[in-house]
Amino acid sequence: MVKELKTGDLVLCKVGSFPPWPAVVFPQRLLRNDVYRKRRPNCVAVCFFNDPTYYWEQPHKLRPLEPKTIETLLQQESTSTSQEDLIEAYKQARSFSSLNDFIVDRLKEEDRFGELKEELNKVTILPGEDPFMNKAEAKKRTSMQISTRSRNGRTVKSENEGQENKNIKDTQFSVVERKNNADENKTSSNKKRKKSKLDRSRRIEISLLIRRRLQQNLVQRDTPPSEQEALESYKLLDKISQNLVCDPPFFDIDALRESKLHKLLKVIVNNPELNEFHYICKDILVYWADLISQLKAEKLANDQKQQQQQQHQQQPQNHAPTETPMIS
Repeated sequence: MVKELKTGDLVLCKVGSFPPWPAVVFPQRLLRNDVYRKRRPNCVAVCFFNDPTYYWEQPHKLRPLEPKTIETLLQQESTSTSQEDLIEAYKQARSFSSLNDFIVDRLKEEDRFGELKEELNKVTILPGEDPFMNKAEAKKRTSMQISTRSRNGRTVKSENEGQENKNIKDTQFSVVERKNNADENKTSSNKKRKKSKLDRSRRIEISLLIRRRLQQNLVQRDTPPSEQEALESYKLLDKISQNLVCDPPFFDIDALRESKLHKLLKVIVNNPELNEFHYICKDILVYWADLISQLKAEKLANDQKQQQQQQHQQQPQNHAPTETPMIS
């Protein structure tokens, strides 16, 4: 059993009638789209040595591949002619030294290196990533890392500037520090209220638009979403997440009541094929928990009221008896 499995780990993976085959745990963010769409819940992706295929497997079914195991098998099978492909796979596993080099070679074999060259130049592929991290989450983390490095780069540049400029910056910073906190909070609050007021004028319309786009991209379809649809959906969910904290709130109870956005997010969470969106949907639903409870209470009250009205209508009406006129 493999504990705390990470990308770049060497493992043995058993598929069907084939013998256990050497493989490496592969980061999901660099998988081909056709492989990524076949992902299974609670499984990691492995890439086989001396074989062009990938496989999704549960971690507890994978065995760690130690150097001693590799050497033992190569000695035992050194003269075998029926296991040439397997022996070559073990030899490649023995030569494995860099996850980055392995992935670059695999992308070149798949003729995908060109489309990912820019990303590979930005972020070095190091072993030790979470093998369950999906593409959407990886893109968000990569964007944050690049942004952080850019800020750090600007900081280093500033520190290397002339002493005169540094003194000016320090003086300006000191002035800013000495500003009255109450005035700063007031200004910030006014800006936030102004922005929220502009947003709130279309909050229900925007909420409905987001729900329709997410529904079309992820739910109302017979095939898995394309990469473009998945990326658009992630951006929409990220936009919701960024606008959760507003004063007044953007996604208030009226917006949820009209758009039913919370119900759509629950549908996404309950779909194992959309697990790359589960974590952000769950975070949003947790934040909306109080609003959802209020909506449930409203629905319960309305249902009880309708039920009482129906019961009242079904009750027989007691009318005073009327005299039947006599006909002579």
